[in-house]
Amino acid sequence: MARVSIKDVAQEANVSTATVSHVLNGTRFVAESTAKRVQQAMKHLGYTPNFAAKTLRSQKTSTIGLIVPDIGNHFFTSVVKEIEAVLGQHAYQLLVGNTDESLEIEQKKIQAFISQQVSGLIIASSAENYNEISDDIPADMPVVLIDRLPQNTPRSSIVVDNEKGVQEAVEQLIKSGHREIGLITGIDTLSTTKERAAGYKAALAHHQIPYNEALVFNGDSKFESGYMGCEHLLETTAITALFVANNLMSIGAMTYLKSFQYSIPHDIAFIGFDDYKWAEITSPPLTVIKQPVEQIGTTAAQELLEQIHAGQPRQKAFRFETELVCRASHA
Repeated sequence: MARVSIKDVAQEANVSTATVSHVLNGTRFVAESTAKRVQQAMKHLGYTPNFAAKTLRSQKTSTIGLIVPDIGNHFFTSVVKEIEAVLGQHAYQLLVGNTDESLEIEQKKIQAFISQQVSGLIIASSAENYNEISDDIPADMPVVLIDRLPQNTPRSSIVVDNEKGVQEAVEQLIKSGHREIGLITGIDTLSTTKERAAGYKAALAHHQIPYNEALVFNGDSKFESGYMGCEHLLETTAITALFVANNLMSIGAMTYLKSFQYSIPHDIAFIGFDDYKWAEITSPPLTVIKQPVEQIGTTAAQELLEQIHAGQPRQKAFRFETELVCRASHA
């Protein structure tokens, strides 16, 4: 059986072969209705792009490398899904590497993806400073950094306004009558941790509540540190409310509270970071800070594709707003 060609797809979709090529490679804007018609024609005919031939011509693959610190974290899993959906529409494949928050593993993953001739990189970096990974990334390589923003980053970035979001959440606890508010935070070198801690401090300062370092537990963004942090704060302080700065640590802290039969919010008011289905079905449902996961993933993929099509990297900053989703756990 003869291989389906780009010409066959063009004929089926009633467009030119150039239009099919633009849809495949994202090299020019194509109307959404036309692009959908081309994609339907490819699916109907069983057309498969010849990635090997494209690689030989360009010395690049139709592959993107995505590096995340914890694929077990539902936030990153959700972002990966959104990125892959956009890249798939442009016939790009996605390679995902997990670093387990290790800078050394991150550097090795970058080197491995570069050796596989990826067309671009999307990185949720564990580096505090971009200089820690810059030597591993060619200057002309399209790159987008997501979630975390290492210092001195000359690359495009997709982040949220962590400080503003956390300040709003902690002020909700203060308005509910709490002054002894515990904080379980993540790895202290990450920009997300610094910004969320700054939001916590800003909320206290706005209400003339002194900052007390004893009420802060520095975790590692994992389930276990949420559990241990909650245990530590309840045994050593008189907190009446708790803010937890990521979803895995929130699960850990909630597990401790449930295990020792603390009533939420009567014994401890609780707000977490990141909103997922499990937050709606806990008892009580959790008040959380919601990140625009779809927007983060979609924008990251689109920004990287624009750099690839332009033939050069750039520095463009995106900062999205979070949303405080109020449920029953904080008041």
